[in-house]
Amino acid sequence: MKFTTIIAAVLSLATFAVAAPVPATDDVAARQNHGMCVTSDGTTVTQIEGC
Repeated sequence: MKFTTIIAAVLSLATFAVAAPVPATDDVAARQNHGMCVTSDGTTVTQIEGC
């Protein structure tokens, strides 16, 4: 293989490593899963109690 082909392959793999998802920290995870259920009729959003 040519040197430039090897460099291109390494950079390509590095791109996938950078784009990999990162786990959320505890404070972010708590905000993402707030546990509120809602429904909508198209005009207003209503909270569903006790879901």
